[in-house]
Amino acid sequence: MTELRFPKDFVFGTATSAHQVEGGNEFNDWWEWETRGKVPRSGRACGHWHMYWEDIELMARLGYRGYRFSVEWSRIYPRADEVNEGALMRYAEIVDLLRGHGIEPIVTLHHFTNPVWFNEKGGWLREDNIGFFLKFVEAVANALKGVKYWVVFNEPNVYVLQGFILGVWPPGHRGISKGKRAMENLIKAHAEAYKILRKRGVMVGVAQNLIAFKPASSRRLDVGKARLVDLAYNWGFIDGVLNGEYVFFRGRSRAVASDLNFIGVNYYSSYIVRHSWNPFKLFVDVKPLEAGTKTTMGYYMYPRGIYEVVKAAYERTQRTIIITENGFAVEDDEDRIRGIIRHLQYLHKAMSEGVRVRGYYYWSFMDNYEWDKGFEQRFGLIEVDYETLKRRPRKSAYVYGRIARTNTIPGDLLEKYGLKSLE
Repeated sequence: MTELRFPKDFVFGTATSAHQVEGGNEFNDWWEWETRGKVPRSGRACGHWHMYWEDIELMARLGYRGYRFSVEWSRIYPRADEVNEGALMRYAEIVDLLRGHGIEPIVTLHHFTNPVWFNEKGGWLREDNIGFFLKFVEAVANALKGVKYWVVFNEPNVYVLQGFILGVWPPGHRGISKGKRAMENLIKAHAEAYKILRKRGVMVGVAQNLIAFKPASSRRLDVGKARLVDLAYNWGFIDGVLNGEYVFFRGRSRAVASDLNFIGVNYYSSYIVRHSWNPFKLFVDVKPLEAGTKTTMGYYMYPRGIYEVVKAAYERTQRTIIITENGFAVEDDEDRIRGIIRHLQYLHKAMSEGVRVRGYYYWSFMDNYEWDKGFEQRFGLIEVDYETLKRRPRKSAYVYGRIARTNTIPGDLLEKYGLKSLE
């Protein structure tokens, strides 16, 4: 098979989030959730807060050219009126170190976690709390120089669903009305954060979890429900930001329109949607599409799905796309390599058809704390021994580095791991 070339300015990088790798984030709501026995404890996680220098040097040695990470709000503001200047300086040092190694940073400002004090004030259910978040945005933007790409919110669709509709993540609210109110305030917060960041001449986006939803049958109820789920889950936040109107799980809603300079796509799999008569399931039954390799997360690798969601995102928004997350929790590292190669084949296909994609950030750089799943899910290119915190690059880390250094998938890798033809 011939090699696949990506543009010279295309960035191959990796991604993490603060709470999942840093350790010791004792002032945020996830830590509190953990201490209440709701989910496994994160503890020192991967120790990245103290080992960031070592980790960034490892990225550089492997040839990765981009790193997406998040800034932990509760580290900067452990209390509403207290700024931790030392933490700000640490994040600024991380940015400087990355740039010194030729690694382009993407900074995420909100990756699921909030300070405990913020939730005690009503959190995202109160519009007047948005000002606290904007104060944080301003402080971080002032401190971190040389960052061109900023993600205001990571997966606001997942955050609202899990934390405000189903109540299985902090802050633990339940109900469509609370979910709708939280979504409205997140969109308002994005609009104001966008103003703050754009004054600095940077690019501002969202990292949205996009799922390739498919109806279970050609029946009108299944087709209609799949379309509703697609509109509400995949596009609700994006449509609200860009158009000032969006579909929620019950009807249309208005929002404060602003803008997105790029769409970050977090893609993992495809799901089958079937109409349900069960009101406790919101009249929807959603199950993983059983195709390809099953991951330890319970869903399956569906490489074509990255092509489908990227095409849809570009056609819907006409904004540049960055794959801000795509990764695989698997026991066999050969499956991880296969997943990377095959998803990149389909991403290349989308690009050859005119979709503007400027980067691919594998999730995750290293094994980490996978929220309510704890430490059992192994997404990392780098294996972490949680007893010693020793890092060990897997074979996939070197294979991905070979791709990242050359912006090319060599023919031998395509022959061994790739798809012989794309649908």
